[in-house]
Amino acid sequence: MTGVLGAIVNFLSQIPLKTMFVDFGMNDNKAFAWSVFWAYMIATAVSFIPAKIWAFSAKSTGNTRREWLKFFIIATLALGVQEVVSILVRNQIANVYFTDYSEFIRDKGSHLAGMACSFIANFFGHRLFTFRSTGLYDKMKTQQN
Repeated sequence: MTGVLGAIVNFLSQIPLKTMFVDFGMNDNKAFAWSVFWAYMIATAVSFIPAKIWAFSAKSTGNTRREWLKFFIIATLALGVQEVVSILVRNQIANVYFTDYSEFIRDKGSHLAGMACSFIANFFGHRLFTFRSTGLYDKMKTQQN
């Protein structure tokens, strides 16, 4: 359910964000890229607490700070995946082979492709790294001191 929440927020927030960026004077390609970026960021912020509580059974670990750091690392990698896949699919597939469809449909299809790849990266990253004790946080903390 937390993945669904994040996906819904990501998918729906991209629409008004793109409109806003176009209204600010950005060209269509730049507005699409920035709207995908910020939609992902909003969804990530909305998803952390539900993911911690329900998805990975980590409600009372007492490691919220280190889990947030690891969550941020995985989320950043998955953001890169979503951004690259969305832009590539839009520019190399949707806008080349699906010109009969509206720009909105091409944008949302491309965004969905990026979200799907990002979802996979997020799920496995968080499952295997974020809410599990890996020793990475302790190593980083030792290096700071």
